Amino acid sequence: MLRMRLRFALRLLAVLPPLGLGACADTMTAGQPLASSTELLRDYDKTLTKSEQKAAIDELKNDQEKAAKEESAAPQDAPAPAPAQPAAKQD
Repeated sequence: MLRMRLRFALRLLAVLPPLGLGACADTMTAGQPLASSTELLRDYDKTLTKSEQKAAIDELKNDQEKAAKEESAAPQDAPAPAPAQPAAKQD
């Protein structure tokens, strides 16, 4: 009796994983082409391509030039500070 239950349990364990994987395989590719491994890894890869690097560098340069122009224009528009007056002497 124990041997019969053991055989049943082993057969059940042998059948369930392939059934579960077979059911998932159909839903994973429902009408969509499979992605290549490089496309899948691209989501996890944080490095930039050459064109992305160039675009990022150009954007940073433009931002720095814009900030430098704004800083150089700001002091010309601001009023000159009043000259400091000496403090009164205390006796």
